Amino acid sequence: MGLFDRIKKTESSKDTKAAESARYYSDAISYLRYDRYNDALWSLDKAITADPNNAPAWNDKGRILARFGRRDEAVLCYDKAIELRPTSAVYYHNKGDTLASFGENEAADICFTEALKHEPDNVVYLTSHARMLAAAKNYKQADAVMTRVCELEPRAPEHWFNRATMLYEAGKLEDAIACYSAVIEIAPGHAVSYFNCGNAYRELENYEKAVYYYDRALKYDRTMTGAMNNKGLSLSLLGKHLEAYDCFRRVLIALPKAPDIWYNKGYELLMLGEKSDAVEAFNTALSHCTEKDAELITRIQTEKHKAETA
Repeated sequence: MGLFDRIKKTESSKDTKAAESARYYSDAISYLRYDRYNDALWSLDKAITADPNNAPAWNDKGRILARFGRRDEAVLCYDKAIELRPTSAVYYHNKGDTLASFGENEAADICFTEALKHEPDNVVYLTSHARMLAAAKNYKQADAVMTRVCELEPRAPEHWFNRATMLYEAGKLEDAIACYSAVIEIAPGHAVSYFNCGNAYRELENYEKAVYYYDRALKYDRTMTGAMNNKGLSLSLLGKHLEAYDCFRRVLIALPKAPDIWYNKGYELLMLGEKSDAVEAFNTALSHCTEKDAELITRIQTEKHKAETA
């Protein structure tokens, strides 16, 4: 056999292995569509055995291992994928996502920053970077990044929502309301944005506005017990105790064993002069409390004593 024949045979063998690896990788992707992770992992191992330079297979193996909680093995897979394709931004991002899921935010952000070096305008990578900045309480930088995201895709409600949430966490309630309002403008039925606007207005002690936004949230999602409960709290602070009582009564239909809601109901009954019914509600609240509810138990007992001695 001549030199060229040997070269030709070697190249043919490589092509065969690459084709085999591609076939197993395709099988893995099919399994992943149906959440058959163990089958997908088996196929990925076969793909990597056939061709150790199959970077996508290493990457997807890392994703599955991370899902199984196998952090160290997942990171090794991502590192191998990155070694094979050092300019592939998605591998850095996936590694960062895994590290973030294990609470390693600083290391995760290094990966997200590296991904952005290769794709600086990728809104997914920018949002992940902003998330890490916010987790580190670098809210000003996080908002600057999210502002960029919203400029790149101004009609994507999820970007405005993410930015609003970060602003809310930073205590910039009016700015958060402006961003939630942008979500509502783009997606008028976004119940959670109405709910969060209501919460922001409640913290700003603008209870009338809070009630308006809770009502809007409930218009689009009648099962949102949090909106109904917070509407009741706002109405109570406005002195509208009968309407507040009705809110808590409705919440208890969905959450009949929630001690804090029974307390809220009891308080409104007390404000309405229904002392015996208030005591009964407070007793029900106490019956549903656990040792974790020490602060709530104290409040219930205080109001119950008022009802009994009034």
